Amino acid sequence: MKNFFLLLTFILTATLLSAQNAQYTAAMTKAVTALDSAKTPTDFQAAANTFSRIAAAEPAEWLPLYYAAFGHLNTAFPMFEQDPAKATLILDLAQASLDKAKTLAPQESELAVMQAYILIGRLMENPMAKGAEITPQVFGELGKAAALNPENPRAAFLHGTYVLNMPAFYGGGAANAKPHFEKAAALFEKESDRGLLPHWGEKANVYFLEKVNQPEKGN
Repeated sequence: MKNFFLLLTFILTATLLSAQNAQYTAAMTKAVTALDSAKTPTDFQAAANTFSRIAAAEPAEWLPLYYAAFGHLNTAFPMFEQDPAKATLILDLAQASLDKAKTLAPQESELAVMQAYILIGRLMENPMAKGAEITPQVFGELGKAAALNPENPRAAFLHGTYVLNMPAFYGGGAANAKPHFEKAAALFEKESDRGLLPHWGEKANVYFLEKVNQPEKGN
């Protein structure tokens, strides 16, 4: 009889866990689909809010926290020109979500990429004042991301975008960015269906690779 009750408890627990996992997967699939089609700050903020709710319901999962940070980040970027104070507050929300994700998956390459991305957002608060401080941090996080997963194309892509926008006398510009975009392109080519895992960046990398391959005006 004791063994029967133990077996019954095991079956009920397994059934409950399976139902919870299916519910989580369904919620994440719907939310990631919405994020992939987001275009405006309002869209990205709505996505961030959805992922924050999923994260609250699934405190052991790092992925919804990652996407909440990504949504907040993409909400903040377009705001810096018109309302930098509000953009900074939203960037703080992105960092808070990422910090929680890091406690769950400290060796996840995608989280290091996202940290670099948020740091780039911090640079937009005051590029002239913060450039010297933040640039080494950005490269440090991207180097960490590549070390944790050499196959991560988002690390190479973000490295390229940062170098592209740096002054040439600091090692920036199209010529210096091009190898990073080429590396990212090769890694994106190898990347298979990611499902719910991060998969952004490929279309933007194609755009920037075409841009750096264009001959300079006057030549």
